[in-house]
Amino acid sequence: MITLINIKKLINHEMISISQLKLVKYDLLIRGYLKNPVIVDRDNFIILDGHHRVAALKQLGANKIPAYLVDYQNKNIRVTLRRHEFKFLNIKQSVIDYCLSGKIFSSKTTRHLIKNRPRNINYELKKLLT
Repeated sequence: MITLINIKKLINHEMISISQLKLVKYDLLIRGYLKNPVIVDRDNFIILDGHHRVAALKQLGANKIPAYLVDYQNKNIRVTLRRHEFKFLNIKQSVIDYCLSGKIFSSKTTRHLIKNRPRNINYELKKLLT
């Protein structure tokens, strides 16, 4: 379900790339809308997908963001590691534990594959900035 949530509640699990952040912020300003919701674990408010969108909206002064809240433990959500220096038996639980301990992965460490994720919600930027 897509819900407007307080952007300050969200917890990053990956670092932000400054160059990617600039591109996403520029795209938001040019389009005038947020194309896709961020994907968030409903229990811990950990961002699973959309770190750069969250950071860009924070820089623009947004207080809320459309988020697709998911049960991270659902078998329809798969996680792969893009960086092979990490070896986890249970990737999902490791992401949660790592994040909640205050640590943060490098940018693009994980890839979350979410079946039937919502796309093209085209949420107006001005509604997020008021």
